[in-house]
Amino acid sequence: MSRKRTLALMALVALSVVAVACSADTVVMSGSADNDGISVSGRGEVIAEPDTGYFNVGVEVTAKTVADAREEAASVLADVVDSLKSNGVDGDDLQTTNFSIFPRYNFRNDEEPEITGFTVSNTLRVTVRDLDNFSETLDDAIAAGGDEVRVSGIRFDRDDKAGLIEQARELAMKDALAKAEQLADFGDVELGTPISIVESSSSFSPPVVFAERALSDAGATPIEIGTTSVVVTVSVRWEIQR
Repeated sequence: MSRKRTLALMALVALSVVAVACSADTVVMSGSADNDGISVSGRGEVIAEPDTGYFNVGVEVTAKTVADAREEAASVLADVVDSLKSNGVDGDDLQTTNFSIFPRYNFRNDEEPEITGFTVSNTLRVTVRDLDNFSETLDDAIAAGGDEVRVSGIRFDRDDKAGLIEQARELAMKDALAKAEQLADFGDVELGTPISIVESSSSFSPPVVFAERALSDAGATPIEIGTTSVVVTVSVRWEIQR
């Protein structure tokens, strides 16, 4: 085998080793002085019970003219808003997320489409801070809107996640440290101080079929609040003491 082919083969093997190492969650780095160290990822997750509920409620009205559809939609939505406020929803917790007007057509073969009316849709995003009253608030809003009401996007979350994120961050760092100490022990080296820390976080409310706490009374719409989760991941590189 020629010297050039030998060098090329060695380079290919080296690149393959690097690719395999980089694909793992936990990587031990060594080589030049700038890259010496132990790099690991840590994960922390905190699960908590939500304290705030959200849903979209709106009205959809179709009439012969835009003016008639808009007027009726405004009247029905005003009744919905009055109901929400009577159940303790603050005006600051109501936000318009959609308002649209579009024509209705009657399509006939070989003829121009004929406008038969207009539909007005108006949707609010509602924040409910008293979860004990969530089902009643939702049901009363539906009753106030009648057949024109539309509901979607029910979810539950924590209003203030700062404390949960802090707990998840601590768990993530402890997880990373445990991995780094184990790798240092296996590699017969001393773990130094962290020289690089990168964090990312996320939160979600997974669907739960059976929750410990259901927001429903006899005759009310059954609502399951489930749980909310905050996840923090960290990538940390430690020095190797010599």
